[in-house]
Amino acid sequence: MWCDFNTQLFLFINASDKASKLLIYFAIFCAKYLVYIPIIIMGIGWFIRPFYRQLILKIVISLAVALFVTFIIRHCFYYPRPFAVDVGTPYLFHENTSSLPSQHAVFVWTIFFTVLFNYTCHFRIVLYLFALIAVLVSWSRVYLGIHWPLDIAVGFLVSIISVYLIKKKFWTSINKLLNRWFCW
Repeated sequence: MWCDFNTQLFLFINASDKASKLLIYFAIFCAKYLVYIPIIIMGIGWFIRPFYRQLILKIVISLAVALFVTFIIRHCFYYPRPFAVDVGTPYLFHENTSSLPSQHAVFVWTIFFTVLFNYTCHFRIVLYLFALIAVLVSWSRVYLGIHWPLDIAVGFLVSIISVYLIKKKFWTSINKLLNRWFCW
């Protein structure tokens, strides 16, 4: 039943053969290049806004945990991409690797949730921007036929759990260790 729902939802979101070229180009831009905007913002924030540094460290550590979990899931459970099972229309070339969970979704949602869980009024615009980026990247990966909706949902869950664990369980210990090493 879940597999049928996943396929039906994919076919609803995936671009059809008659899709607008402009929308397909927009989706390709979102799928390939939007993930660089948070990296650029973090790089600028590191040097221009010193109070962003602790947040950026939390993002980097959360990303390391989330992407490691993603690596383990992908290598333990193979889940074919939609184009590998001839479902939908692919508009973006991608290798036929395991699709569950989406690394792009894990990346953008981990950044968003780290900012959300460490929210202050200083981060309001960044939070809204990262939410928009996460939604657009996630949508575009399904729209272009690279991922199933389930891949995005699992990436979302891996992200939120990883960020929560870092924030609630491990950040105090990590922060003490960083203070000892770097005398912050």
